[in-house]
Amino acid sequence: MKITYENKIYEVDKNIKVNELLKNEIKNAKTEVIACMCNNEVRSLELELNQDAKIELIDLNSKDGMMIYIRGIMYIMAKALNELYPEALLTVNYQLSNAMFCELDNMKMTDEMIQKVKERMEDIIKKDLPITKVKMTKEEAEKFYEKEKTLKGKLQIDTNHEYGASLYYCEDYYNYFYGVMPISTGYTKIFDIVKYKDGFIVRYPNWKTPTKLSPFVENKKLLATLDDYEDIYKVIGINTIHRLNKEVKKDNATDAILLSEALHEKKISDIADKIVNNKQVKMVLIAGPSSSGKTTFAKRLGMQLRLNGKKPVTISVDNYFVEREQNPKDEFGNYDFECIEAIDLKLFNEHLTKLLNGEEVEMPIFDFNEGRKKYLRKYVKTRRR
Repeated sequence: MKITYENKIYEVDKNIKVNELLKNEIKNAKTEVIACMCNNEVRSLELELNQDAKIELIDLNSKDGMMIYIRGIMYIMAKALNELYPEALLTVNYQLSNAMFCELDNMKMTDEMIQKVKERMEDIIKKDLPITKVKMTKEEAEKFYEKEKTLKGKLQIDTNHEYGASLYYCEDYYNYFYGVMPISTGYTKIFDIVKYKDGFIVRYPNWKTPTKLSPFVENKKLLATLDDYEDIYKVIGINTIHRLNKEVKKDNATDAILLSEALHEKKISDIADKIVNNKQVKMVLIAGPSSSGKTTFAKRLGMQLRLNGKKPVTISVDNYFVEREQNPKDEFGNYDFECIEAIDLKLFNEHLTKLLNGEEVEMPIFDFNEGRKKYLRKYVKTRRR
C-alpha cells in the first residue's frame, strides 16, 4: 500500500491510521493540525488507511480546519450544558461575526449559568477527552432513536437514509453532528462564552488568526433580519433541517417552498416601499458571493419598484470584467474571476458617477466566450430627482 504525503511515498504493508503514520509531521507542524485530506476528501486524523491514498494535513490556518474547530467547541459546549442543566433544550441558531448564537428554548440563560458552563468547558478541554464517531445502520439508528425519545426531543436523527446515522461520543455524552469532528476535546483551547440578547454566543478564533480571539463585531441589522426569519419559521414549525426533512417526507415540500417564496416576496415588497418613500435614494447596491441570487433578487426588486411607478435600471457587475488577457490568475494558473482586480473598477465607477449626475452612458455587454466587453449601442440614462 502506497501513501503519498508532500511528494514523499510511504510503503505500508498493513492498515494504519493517519495520525500514526504522520505522527512526526503532525507534531512538528507550525500550526496545530486538526484533520486531514484523503484523496481530496476531508477526513478525521484517525482515518484508517487501507488502500493507496494521497494525504494532506489540515491545520487551523485553513477554512476547513476552522470549521472542524467550530464543530468541536460547539460539541463541548453542548456536553457541558447537558451535564450541568440536563433539562435545558438547546438551539444553535446562526453565526454572528466569529461566534455562534445559541438560545435555550425552555429557560433563561443567566450570568451564573454562563460562568458554570464556561468553567466546565475548560475542564473538558483540559482533560483532552477522546471524541469517537459511532456509525449505525438504519435499523440500529431507529432502535436507538426510539429508546432515547425520553430526551424530550433533544436528539433528532434522520433515520430514513439507507446508511443510517452517525453519533459522536465523549464519555457518556453523545450528539449528532454533520461533518468531521476533532478526535479529542483538547484541540479547542481558545474560546469564550458570553451572554448575548436572550441567549448567548460561543466565540472562537478566525482561521487567519487561529491563536487568538478576534473582536466580536455586532451587526444589529443582520441580527434583526435573522431573528425575523427565525421567529417566522418557528411559527410554521420549520426552523431546523430535521423539521424541514420531515415536511419533505410528508409530501409537504411544495407548501414549504411556496410559503418561503411568499415570505421572500413580501420582504422584497417592503424594501421597494422603503426605497420609494426615501426620496434621497438614487442607487441600490446588492452584494453577495457567486451564485447567491443577486441577479434574481435584482430582477424581483425591479418588478416591485415598477409596481410603485418607478423605472429602475439594472446594472450587472458581470458586464464590467477586465479583458481576459488582463484578468489575474490564481496560484494554480487559472483565471481568478472572484478577485476585485478582475473588475474594471475605473469604468464601473465612471459610469455610476455619470448616472448619478443624470448623464447618459453606453453600457457594455461582456462576452465570456471571447473574454472581452462589447458595446451594442445600449444607452442608459437616469433622471435627477
